[in-house]
Amino acid sequence: MSLPVVIAGAALALASMAAAVPAWAAFPEKPVTLIVPFPAGGTMDTVARQLAQGLSQSWRQPVIVENKPGAGTTIGTRQIAQSAPDGHTIGMVANSFAINASLLDELPYDTRADFAPVALVAYTPHVLVARQDLPVASVRDVLALAKAQPGQLSFASFGTGTSPHLAVEMLKQQAGVDVAHIPYKGQAPALNDLLGGHVDLLFSNLPDVLPHLQSGRLQAVAVADAQRAAQLPDVPTLEESGLPGFYSNSWFAVVAPAGVPADTLRAISSSIVEAVRTPSFTTFLSGHGLQAEPMAAEAFTPYLAAEIDKAATLIQETGARQ
Repeated sequence: MSLPVVIAGAALALASMAAAVPAWAAFPEKPVTLIVPFPAGGTMDTVARQLAQGLSQSWRQPVIVENKPGAGTTIGTRQIAQSAPDGHTIGMVANSFAINASLLDELPYDTRADFAPVALVAYTPHVLVARQDLPVASVRDVLALAKAQPGQLSFASFGTGTSPHLAVEMLKQQAGVDVAHIPYKGQAPALNDLLGGHVDLLFSNLPDVLPHLQSGRLQAVAVADAQRAAQLPDVPTLEESGLPGFYSNSWFAVVAPAGVPADTLRAISSSIVEAVRTPSFTTFLSGHGLQAEPMAAEAFTPYLAAEIDKAATLIQETGARQ
């Protein structure tokens, strides 16, 4: 065989191999933007930056966290939806993403149609906490007090329709008690009033109240998860306390704009799951009161749909709309 024929044959083989390589094999071809529709410095932002660091190392491309807070997270979420569907812009969302689909009368996007679920990253259980001097030591005590004083026991929340508010409504439904819901404009004022003794109880993310529990300024009543929190091994779950199936948490996940090619989406999802499973990432999460929950797109897609449906049902039943 002559040299030109060999070269031609080799060129043809290389061309065939190149054609067989999937389009996502070159992903990412440039820096990736991770939009966070929350302010810098909070739990969501902290998780996003840790994830971005892991993905940057894996992809050998910068992953840039871009905070876009405002309008109940809808400003940043709209930017995710309107981004080019090539995988180079993704976004981190939380429970509010599922809740807003039914909570807000008008959204600048369609929650179900304008996004592609990518991966679940982590969650933190809600903890039922009480002001330091409230005479309760268990869920049974809380319910007894609520029944003895209908409408008098006050539960703060981060705002109408937020996941802590929906947890209060779940408690009212499941336990058959009448308690007062006091909505605040965010986590900080609600927690400050609880610490000041102006309200009685609060369902809160574990990381936000853990320092106050450790210092004794607040008391933990129960954890709204299927198992006890590693950081609070002596605090029972609400299920252990007589309320079966009472789960409430805040989760953190990644979505992309609808239309990202399926192979690219799978590649991003796989990279995120691998990053979350590393010992350094799980240790980081645990240190912040979070639980790693790596879930690829195949499983996260129905999970997210169920979360949207669950929020819709609770909001319809309780009238918790804005």
